[in-house]
Amino acid sequence: MRKALKLGSLLGCSIDISSSRETENITSQKLVKGHAYSITAARQVQHHGSPVELLRIRNPWGQVEWTGAWSDGSREWDGVDLEEKQQLDHRAEDGEFWMCYNDFLRQFSRLDICNLTPDTLSSEQLGRWSCSEFEGLWRVGATAGGCRNYAATFCSNPQFFIRLDDVDDDPHDGEDGCTVPDEYKGRSNVHLGPDFLLRSDAVARSQSFINLREISQRFKLPAGEFAIVPSTFEPHRKGSFILRVFTEKQATASPMEEDVNAEIHEVQVPSNIFIFITV
Repeated sequence: MRKALKLGSLLGCSIDISSSRETENITSQKLVKGHAYSITAARQVQHHGSPVELLRIRNPWGQVEWTGAWSDGSREWDGVDLEEKQQLDHRAEDGEFWMCYNDFLRQFSRLDICNLTPDTLSSEQLGRWSCSEFEGLWRVGATAGGCRNYAATFCSNPQFFIRLDDVDDDPHDGEDGCTVPDEYKGRSNVHLGPDFLLRSDAVARSQSFINLREISQRFKLPAGEFAIVPSTFEPHRKGSFILRVFTEKQATASPMEEDVNAEIHEVQVPSNIFIFITV
């Protein structure tokens, strides 16, 4: 959560309800059920010499605040250094309050994180995502190959190469995945065929195909070289798409295309010959 806030992400949280009758019911500690709160800060403080993780949460109503531990003026603030307390403990009925992380897990049901794209970030103090963007087409009879269910055509889909050199700042805790095989390492001028794409498991994939204007998915991958294959579910579906890849660290990305080499010899044509091409 601290990392998301540093990247300028928007964080929201809420308490689930079991029926519509519970909507905006207020608990005994003044939390509103079925209500959209925002998380505006995450800090660690020393409480009697021991670290405590705190979250600053805002009720958009501008009133009705949490009355439990670490709320405005609660006794927990007496164990915090005076200077730090003055920076954080703001006593006002403004809808914003502090809560320890453990209480947050007990009280709230849901956390939503909206990652902003680089073109919407303006502050130089915010971390920025590295972005690669490509336009592509699915052409009937050429590049509209459909999903992996259609083995005869899947490999004709557009392919894009991405190389991840640096792991994220947080320790890598995911499982190793499949990288591009050794014979293709360092090359983007290839188009992977069925001998590789259909015999290898995908290291990551989007969820079920669905008719939406935009599909997004978040993955955590080991450092390595990968091929991204955008596709429709069924083959022979004409369409255009934009692929955007956001990475925490700088990444190398490009379309995967085979080099076309041809030796063209100049033909000597007599000056009195006219050539007409009819299309």
